[in-house]
Amino acid sequence: MNTLLRLSDLLAFPCRLAARLCGWLLLVLAAVILYDVVGRRFFSTGSFKLQELEWHIHGTIAVLCFGWTYLANAHVRIDIFSANMRQDTRLWLEVVAIVAFLIPFMLLLTWFGYDFVLRSFERGEGSSGGVGLPNRWIIKSVIPIGALLTISGGLAVLLKVIVALRRPDMLQSPWET
Repeated sequence: MNTLLRLSDLLAFPCRLAARLCGWLLLVLAAVILYDVVGRRFFSTGSFKLQELEWHIHGTIAVLCFGWTYLANAHVRIDIFSANMRQDTRLWLEVVAIVAFLIPFMLLLTWFGYDFVLRSFERGEGSSGGVGLPNRWIIKSVIPIGALLTISGGLAVLLKVIVALRRPDMLQSPWET
């Protein structure tokens, strides 16, 4: 069981690292927004590139934090159905959800997301209209990376769920607090 917990921590590490990076990106996003707002209001220096950069940073933060969100049990759930279930039933339901839904869906998202990025890179895709940011493949690459981080976070939780089911004395909850 200790091996499963160590492996879970190893799988959770990239998710935690991405979450910390995104924490710093929030500061960058705030600075870009502040610069854009002050520039537009007082100096008439607004730019489509700045607005697109804001969207790209915001999207990056959202997508790269999915794995960490799963680790922290901060994602959207429909608890109305599982609220009255026993703890071990909820944990078994989590196993089924990770194995049957989360991992296959994220694998598909990784597969098609990679193709999405590759086509964008090969075509030299940029912003529509030509006034925004070039190299659209950079922001599109966040999709498969975020899917891989979500798989990593899901597997980390799955291993902890197995420990919580087999040895509840070692681990009460598979989620970080």
